[in-house]
Amino acid sequence: MSELKKTGYTGVHIADAQERQLELDSGKKDDPELPQFSRDVPVSSRRTVHGGNVTLEYRWKANQNENIHIREITFRDSEQLDGLFRVDARDGIDAVPVINGNAVLILRKTTKEIAKALYNSYSTVQGGLENVAGWLATVLGNIYIVSKVERMCWSFDKRLVRNNHLKRIDCDDLDSGQKKKLCDMLIQNLAGLHSRGLVLGRFTMNSVLLKNDGMQFTDLRGLRATRKLSFGVEEFKAMMQYLFALGLMKPEDCYYSVALYHAGNEQGCSQWYREKTGKKADPLEIAQTLEQEIL
Repeated sequence: MSELKKTGYTGVHIADAQERQLELDSGKKDDPELPQFSRDVPVSSRRTVHGGNVTLEYRWKANQNENIHIREITFRDSEQLDGLFRVDARDGIDAVPVINGNAVLILRKTTKEIAKALYNSYSTVQGGLENVAGWLATVLGNIYIVSKVERMCWSFDKRLVRNNHLKRIDCDDLDSGQKKKLCDMLIQNLAGLHSRGLVLGRFTMNSVLLKNDGMQFTDLRGLRATRKLSFGVEEFKAMMQYLFALGLMKPEDCYYSVALYHAGNEQGCSQWYREKTGKKADPLEIAQTLEQEIL
């Protein structure tokens, strides 16, 4: 049986004169909260549930400030984002973290096409990637993809660690053993992504979230599918050179890293080698050729 669409409407109660006076009087008793009628909340909302997705549409009075006021948000019904309708950050900012219960939501500005594509495809790509929880449109017309991460995570991105939402980490904080473990995780996760026909599109350490049990790629705005698996190998080469430049990896580590990547994305490496040389793929020659091009 097809799933029915359910739509509900709610409105904001408008207090009468007596109620307003009572709220004003209570505000004189060192109550830090504003009276209900003066809070920055939507005038009304409309909730639609369909196919496991929830869409909330909000109507606002004339916007009095530049903060993010959500006009429409879509998310999976398991994510419980009903309370997210305003964010204390300038509308149009590139990335902003928001505490939501025991998790952190990361809002990243993008286009509607990219936001919808990431949200719709997330259930099929998942592994090694941050949780894409939803997407939203603001009153001013900006579009944000909404990701959900655990609060006990470490980020290299300074923008995401304000107010201790996430823990801050820097490459210089890592010892040699930790650097090697991090690089191995990066290469294994990237190989797994490429073997599924996906490329990040761009990579910096800001694209990494560290967890107690591993890592995830974050900021997926450049993520795309490709039938040409050799594109992934070119992305791997660029990542390796970037890790060398940061001092996270030494040239003598290159061959091992190439072998690790080849083990996780053998098909992509073979396709890349055939396109480059016109020869039948040989694992040893592939590794040697990749190493030479990286160094």
